[in-house]
Amino acid sequence: MDAFTLHISTAIVSAMMVVSLLTFYFVGNRERSLIDWSIAGGLFFFSNAVGIASYFLDIPYWLGPALTNACYILAHLALLAGIRRHLLLPANWSLMLWVAVAVFFAHYIPGLLETITHRLLYIYPLLMAINVFTVFTIVKGVKSKKLHVIYYPFMFAELIFFGQQLVRFIFIVFDNQLPLSISGDHLLQTLGTLAVMTFLLLMILSCCLIVYRQQQLKLFDALAVDPLTGLLNSQSLPKQAKHIFAQCNTAKPLGIMVVEIAALPQLSGQYGYVASDSVIKHIANVLKFTTHIEGGIFRSHTNKFALFITGAKTEQLQRLSERLVEKVALSQIKGLPDSIQLNLHVGYSIQTSDDQSWQLLLQQAEQKLTQTKPTDQTLDQRNDKNIIFDRFGFIA
Repeated sequence: MDAFTLHISTAIVSAMMVVSLLTFYFVGNRERSLIDWSIAGGLFFFSNAVGIASYFLDIPYWLGPALTNACYILAHLALLAGIRRHLLLPANWSLMLWVAVAVFFAHYIPGLLETITHRLLYIYPLLMAINVFTVFTIVKGVKSKKLHVIYYPFMFAELIFFGQQLVRFIFIVFDNQLPLSISGDHLLQTLGTLAVMTFLLLMILSCCLIVYRQQQLKLFDALAVDPLTGLLNSQSLPKQAKHIFAQCNTAKPLGIMVVEIAALPQLSGQYGYVASDSVIKHIANVLKFTTHIEGGIFRSHTNKFALFITGAKTEQLQRLSERLVEKVALSQIKGLPDSIQLNLHVGYSIQTSDDQSWQLLLQQAEQKLTQTKPTDQTLDQRNDKNIIFDRFGFIA
């Protein structure tokens, strides 16, 4: 394939990038990073359009190398801006525009970028730095391990582009007398155009995949997370509990703690659902910030929570239950009279060699809770000097 045909093909791919990503944005997925990536496609298209025009017209210096190279650099920065915006980081468009302006005016520094060889020697390192920084931004910015995989194609495209730029840069360094021209068909330039076209095709797929996959994960989280507390709900409990149980053994046993809010129906009937919702959210926060468990707290019923604690010991669960009961008993909830004292019922079980499933452990904790909790489920009046620790341990 000759250089002219490659320029045409790359321009078509650039246009496809703009159209596909903008379409993805306007059909309902209003992810603003798609706009950044569409701008990148438009800048790539402009650079290729000038390259095509150079086969037929005498391109002025300000347009041919200066503005085209500035837009080409800005296109790669726009890909970085989209990734940063997607990761909820500042896009820094103003800084990126200043970089492009600096590249434009650098073409007018005597002896710096006067020849194509010199321009490649200075621009390639800048492009490689942008590629590396983009990958670094993704690695540092993605906090969730399950999200890392959706960025692999994007990072792969950036690293592949970095690799071919590095090879071409080394080639030019050792042979700086190459007969290069703006519309030349030297093998080095032809391979570069082919690399850009391949890079753009990968970027189209990568950008769409990132946004699509993230929407899938958001939908999954919406189905798996209790909207009131932000904890995992009962629907997500079986899958998550199976995974947690598989990681435990008798050397690192699993402890399951069941926490029940006492007299919640009476509280709802007397003070309304707004007050009871405040109680549920408050206790959920107490569980999160007291236990520091990642991904192991579930709202299993309206007034009940299940905690999966790995490497548990009886003494630890006992102390934890006491802290939970005390914190909740001393709490004051908006919408409730100060005289109302909240109480928790807590039961727990610990894995032994006889326990072959998490369901059995959960059942044991539930049974102990049911057997030992008080039958009187009326609201208690606050008595800070006499807090009763309503906790019941169970060793399976």
